[in-house]
Amino acid sequence: MNPPNQDRPPLKSIEVSGTYKLKLIKPKFEKVKHNEDGTSSARLFFLDDQGNCLSKSYGSKYAKPLAMLVGKFSGTFTEEIRMDATPAEFMQYVEPACGKTCLIGVEAIPNGEWNGKPQFKYKLTFPKGSQKPVVQDAPPENPPF
Repeated sequence: MNPPNQDRPPLKSIEVSGTYKLKLIKPKFEKVKHNEDGTSSARLFFLDDQGNCLSKSYGSKYAKPLAMLVGKFSGTFTEEIRMDATPAEFMQYVEPACGKTCLIGVEAIPNGEWNGKPQFKYKLTFPKGSQKPVVQDAPPENPPF
C-alpha cells in the first residue's frame, strides 16, 4: 500500500448526488479487458481536487455512453467505437479524454455494502446545450483582466 501523499487529500467515494468537477484518470493498459464476446471494457476512474472519486465501467459493447463521455471530456464530437475494438484501440479511443477535467452531474445510488462500507452505483449526466463543460485545472498565470 502506498503511503499517503501530503500534496492531496485522501480519497473517498462520492456518496452525495450533485455536480462535481471531475478529472478522468487514464486507465492502465493491463486493466482494459478483452471479453469473450469480442468487446473491450475498462473501469474508468474519476477524481476531483477534494479527493472525491468514483469508478464506472465503460465498454465497446454499449458504445454510446462511452462516446458521450469521451466527447464531453475532449470537447469534440466523437464517433462510437467499434464493437469488436481491441484493448489497444480502446485505450487509443479514450486517450483524448484522459487527464481532462469536466463538470459532471453525479447521481449516487446506494448499492449495498462490502466489507462494512457502503457501495454506490453512479449515473453521470453532462451539461446540455452550448455550455462548454470542459474546465481548466488551474487558472492561467496572467489573467486577461
